[in-house]
Amino acid sequence: MSDPTAKSMGVTSIDWAPGEASVRSTLTESFTNFLGVGHGGFLFSLGDIALSFASNSYGRKSLAMKVDVTYHRGVQVGDEVVASAAEVSRSRRFASYQIDLHVGDELVASATGLTFRTEDWHLGEEVWPEDWKRKY
Repeated sequence: MSDPTAKSMGVTSIDWAPGEASVRSTLTESFTNFLGVGHGGFLFSLGDIALSFASNSYGRKSLAMKVDVTYHRGVQVGDEVVASAAEVSRSRRFASYQIDLHVGDELVASATGLTFRTEDWHLGEEVWPEDWKRKY
């Protein structure tokens, strides 16, 4: 994984397909707040990483424009948090995503994200087949 933030958080990829991605990380004491529970920034960052993977999964470089997050409950040291991002809609320039973060079966946070889809391609435009580029 070439994402330094994800690496520093111990994030691993679970699943990745066009328009969707799931990642996980275990909360460590380094990412707790003054109350001793998981910092909201940890959950936000984990969801943002899932969003980044999902929105860039078509090969076009995509950038987050807006993320709105709601925290449903605290996360404890040792909890494994799974963040899943799924595309809700996509046009030539914009895509929206639903992001859910779980500890086990319990929803701990949810978010919506809006991304901007550039004309630039990962690895260079010539790598991607013309039919793929037309489709995505």
